[in-house]
Amino acid sequence: MKIYCRSCLKVTKHRQKGLRNPVNVCNKCDISNMPVRLVKSNGETHLGREVKFVEWKGEELGSLAKELHEQPQAGFSCLIDPQYGYSYTWLTTPIKEIISDTKHEDVRTIEFQTKNSSYILYIYNT
Repeated sequence: MKIYCRSCLKVTKHRQKGLRNPVNVCNKCDISNMPVRLVKSNGETHLGREVKFVEWKGEELGSLAKELHEQPQAGFSCLIDPQYGYSYTWLTTPIKEIISDTKHEDVRTIEFQTKNSSYILYIYNT
């Protein structure tokens, strides 16, 4: 018997989600999978649904945000899960250097350095 993902309708292995109303979904369509993972050099990890990069009006973190961007750049801060401009899951200090930016299959990997730490950002295609 073949089991189909309820979202993408592709054949998948059985995976039920939800306690009261179980549905079959594949790993790619599973809404509990977070497509963004930021790993700090000390091993601290932050997961999220969205990543943006904050351009600041001033030179320092904490000055007013000028604009949100899709792509990283030196001087921008990495922002995980921005919500209404006031809250977020994680915000880095401004990026000093982007060490690498690669894409392999379904994941984009961005390695960057801030004043305080080194990070690796994984963005999975959903």
